[in-house]
Amino acid sequence: MAAGKFSFTGSGELRVRSGGRTLAAAGDVISIGDRVFRLGEVDRVAYHAAARLHRASYSLGLARGPVRCRFGFDAFARGTELDDARETWRRLVELVESAACPRIALTMAEAITAGDTARFGGGGHPGIDADAEGLRGRHWFAAKVPWNRVLGSDLRAGQVRVWTGGREPGLVAGMAGWNAVVLPRVVGIMVCREKESPGNH
Repeated sequence: MAAGKFSFTGSGELRVRSGGRTLAAAGDVISIGDRVFRLGEVDRVAYHAAARLHRASYSLGLARGPVRCRFGFDAFARGTELDDARETWRRLVELVESAACPRIALTMAEAITAGDTARFGGGGHPGIDADAEGLRGRHWFAAKVPWNRVLGSDLRAGQVRVWTGGREPGLVAGMAGWNAVVLPRVVGIMVCREKESPGNH
C-alpha cells in the first residue's frame, strides 16, 4: 500500500495517521505517538469498530499499569480508503489477539480462580465482573450467574455476549471497554475448569 493515511511496508510494519498522531505496528510492538507498548507486557486491551453508510470508525486501546493510550481513526468512501482501513484494522486486531489476548486471558483466569474479581468493560460502557463463583453485570440489582450456568461467550455488533441457555444472551457488555474483548477467552477457560471440577464428576 502506498504511503498515506494508511501504509504497509514489505517487512510487515503498518502505520496509521490520524488526528496529528501516528500508530505504528511492527512485530509485537505498537507505538502510539511517543508511547511504545510491547504486546507481551500489556495488561489491558480494547478495540472496537463501527461501520456506517460510506464511513467506518475504529478504536484501539493498549495499557500497561498506569500507562494507557487509545487511538482512533475514521475512513470514508473515497478511493480505496475504506478497503485500506479495513485491512489495516484486520491486521491490528490479529496482532493484538495473537500476541496479547491469550496471555491476558490466562492471567485473569488465574486471578479469578485464586479469589480475585476481574473487571471487563466499563469506562462509560456496560461492564461485567467475574469471580470464582461466576459473572455479574455491573449495574444495580444484577444477579450473579454461576459458572455452571455459563455456556460460552462471543463478540458481535460491538458487544460481548455471555450465553446461559436462553434465546438472548444472559449478560452483555460494551466491546470498547478495557479487556471486554478478552472475556470470551476467560469464559472458555473458566467453563472448562468448571466442567473438570470434582463436583461435576
